[in-house]
Amino acid sequence: MPRVRADDYDAKTQSILDSAASLFAKVGYPNAKMQDIAKACGASKSMLYHYFPAKDDLLFAMLEEHLENLIANIEEIAAQPGPAAQRFGNFVQAYAQKSAQSRRRHLSAMNDLKFLPKNLQAPLLQLETRVTGLVADMLRELNPKLPDDAYKPYTMLLVGMLNWTDTWYKPGGTMKPQELCERISRLFLTGFLAEKA
Repeated sequence: MPRVRADDYDAKTQSILDSAASLFAKVGYPNAKMQDIAKACGASKSMLYHYFPAKDDLLFAMLEEHLENLIANIEEIAAQPGPAAQRFGNFVQAYAQKSAQSRRRHLSAMNDLKFLPKNLQAPLLQLETRVTGLVADMLRELNPKLPDDAYKPYTMLLVGMLNWTDTWYKPGGTMKPQELCERISRLFLTGFLAEKA
């Protein structure tokens, strides 16, 4: 007879993923042990294995969820009415806010994918490709006259800038999050829109 899921299964899963992300950010994925993750989320090791049979499964679930949420968010912004530059600003703001809310998962997405076996890396790389494709489409709409092969490098420059902002930006500092997003948008758009075919 199949095991029945507990009512709080999803909440516990999220708690485990959050605790693991925090631990991975602190000690690095290779150094984190399942017993350390169990301790960090206040669970027994056997309970942790009930949710995730292996540490790789846990990292995969964390990165898959992070990337799928990011894709859904970009698709929602791309479907908004209004000028392309406004949607771009909304994208920068949403990306920066989502990253701040899931900063530790974001760092794992940048640093830990390489530790997974190739068969688990492949679907995550496809999701990353989907993210960059959506961003490239947004840039193509902003400046449609560039050669087709120019959009990917600009996409990687933009995503790289947004990703690495996570490593140094402190939301409680002198520059407030809204101001940061406005500066990123202006800085990128000023250069990108000036580019000619």
